[in-house]
Amino acid sequence: MTSEPNPDHVLRRTVLKAGAVIIGVVEMLPPATASGSGDETQTDETTTNEPAQSQKGYVITVERITDRERFMNEYLPVAGERIEAHGGEALVLSFDPTVLDGEWVHDVTSVLEFPSVQAAKEWYADDALQEVRQIRHETTAYSNKIVTSQYSPEGRA
Repeated sequence: MTSEPNPDHVLRRTVLKAGAVIIGVVEMLPPATASGSGDETQTDETTTNEPAQSQKGYVITVERITDRERFMNEYLPVAGERIEAHGGEALVLSFDPTVLDGEWVHDVTSVLEFPSVQAAKEWYADDALQEVRQIRHETTAYSNKIVTSQYSPEGRA
């Protein structure tokens, strides 16, 4: 007889499949229960804040564009070149997402994957990217970038 999947595990698998992993959300989930009744809890090992060097790094970006022509022609090509130069790849680049809940005032959502968190940070600090950062600031009303490592249950200490 198969039991119903634990909602916490389903969410973790869904997040992993999506590629956009935000560890803070996963870590805020309540511990999985052994019986599902909430009476028994599985021990939750602690994690360190520093990802292992072998873990990939992800940059998650949301931006609200005010000058689409300049953003697309002056900023995005340089950002794309520098992503590749640091071993990165755009997993998601969406200009028209479907909003399932709440309000979404952003024009661009992207998820970038790098070989490591360090490579992602080096991309962000890249000299050529820094030269066009002002263009991004001038062409967007809102920009937010975070870097995180992948979630890996096996990597928990």
